[in-house]
Amino acid sequence: MGTTSNHGRRNDDEFIKKSIEGLMRQEGLFVRPKRRFRPTTDSSKTLAPAPNRLERSFDTSVVNQVWLSDFTELPCREGKAYAVAIMDMASRRVIGLNVFHRMHTGSLMIALHRACKLRKTFPRIPDSKPIIFHSDRGTQYNSQAFRDALARQDILQSLSGVGNCYDNAPMESLWARMKTELAFYMPFRDPDDAACQVYRYFHIYYNRKRRHSGIGNISPVEFEGRYIRSIRHSL
Repeated sequence: MGTTSNHGRRNDDEFIKKSIEGLMRQEGLFVRPKRRFRPTTDSSKTLAPAPNRLERSFDTSVVNQVWLSDFTELPCREGKAYAVAIMDMASRRVIGLNVFHRMHTGSLMIALHRACKLRKTFPRIPDSKPIIFHSDRGTQYNSQAFRDALARQDILQSLSGVGNCYDNAPMESLWARMKTELAFYMPFRDPDDAACQVYRYFHIYYNRKRRHSGIGNISPVEFEGRYIRSIRHSL
């Protein structure tokens, strides 16, 4: 008796499953399986790490004071691609970005160069503290070449704890948000397609149009515009 009952429930479950699948096909909907997590940080060959200067204190209203950075893998049908971004913590603006087919220090250096070039004319508050650059302990961030590049710009380095994603949580959230909002285009065709879509997302939409609740429901560019006007008014 129990066997017949279980068999009946299995038939009902299968009927419901097929009915849902049929309705989803009619509406043009599909299920996107969750991708397997792939770590992009290897700290096994790094130098003695810089201290964690932030200690998860991400609540700052001073623009150009705290920069966060991280790499992420971009799923492609052909080849591989990785994005590295540098974000201003106060405004949430992505100020440095690079997409390349490898995760290496050179790609990070390009993103840093772009961030510094963008910020070269940014007004600084008198007697302001040096910029803190925070990231995980990946070999790219802990390389001597990158450390020297930060030192030349008078930027202080800060590194997360070992294997602790919460120490750089805003960047984890940034990548999750981007991949959710670009889900229609993923996986990308190839690295060139990945670069095109990611650049368009950040430079056209995210920085200039996307509203953030953490900065008063305005875009990062608008936030920085108001911030600059307030600084000039106070000087």
